[in-house]
Amino acid sequence: MTNIKVEKNKNLFPYLTLRTKASAEYYFEAKTREDLIAAKLFSLDNKIPFMVLGGGSNIAVFKKKVAGLVVRNLYQKKEILKETDEAVDLLVSSGYVVNLLVNQTVEAGYAGFEYHLGLPGTVGGAIYMNSKWTKPLTYFGDNLIRAYLIDSEGKVKEVGKDYFRFAYDSSILHKTREILLETVFRLKKENRSVLKTRALAAQSYRKANQPVGVATCGCFFRNISVNEKEKYRLPTTSVGYLIDKAGLKGMRRGGFMVSEKHANFIINKDRDKSNLEDLHELLDVIKAKIKSKYGLELKEEVVKIN
Repeated sequence: MTNIKVEKNKNLFPYLTLRTKASAEYYFEAKTREDLIAAKLFSLDNKIPFMVLGGGSNIAVFKKKVAGLVVRNLYQKKEILKETDEAVDLLVSSGYVVNLLVNQTVEAGYAGFEYHLGLPGTVGGAIYMNSKWTKPLTYFGDNLIRAYLIDSEGKVKEVGKDYFRFAYDSSILHKTREILLETVFRLKKENRSVLKTRALAAQSYRKANQPVGVATCGCFFRNISVNEKEKYRLPTTSVGYLIDKAGLKGMRRGGFMVSEKHANFIINKDRDKSNLEDLHELLDVIKAKIKSKYGLELKEEVVKIN
């Protein structure tokens, strides 16, 4: 029997960027590779659900209490495994903060992450969701060469990039529920000033076009496909644009509202007044309006915990 020191009925509010009121039946902070493995084995031994929480972004908890074990991933490790005149192979743990990684690799002159400055969350979440930047189109996992996972039985295995079957806002981890331990990226060496220019441009665009410094979990709905755009004769694949043109910017239910800056962001505007029923109602109104106006069925981009 695996033993770890867990907390009971832990308040998750501080760890969720949407700042919803929820608690975990059991809670554990994993600071090492061994902690993550032990936590998985604990959940298997006790036959309870298991959930990893990284930066708490891109996740919406729709229940007041999350059953089973919630593990906050604080495992941070970064190590150069191999270096040549042209590139480095860099091992990065799943709990590593993306913004910290971007700043450090840019400063070192390693290309590959610079367009992701301003991306909230951790490396684990970025791989799980196949995070991207569109100007130019670049995915967080583009330079991934291999990774280490904890499988459903609590055993560690090594896999290559192809294993992840990266797709739009998706990876194989959505299906397998395996836990990312570490990643290894091959990053080309490039002029630091060039990398800084790219990083700051991406960050500036985010600040200009997305709500910053507010309680939100990022883009709530997936953009539509090119096929859907053509089928419904729409001018764009951007769901934020469609929600805006449907007149929903600024719409509010309780403490939750549609951002007036980017309509695909839901903001927890008043945490004292916000409750899950209001969030449900706001999302239902958005979906119904988009269905009525465009004929589209919106799909969530965020990970929903029901």
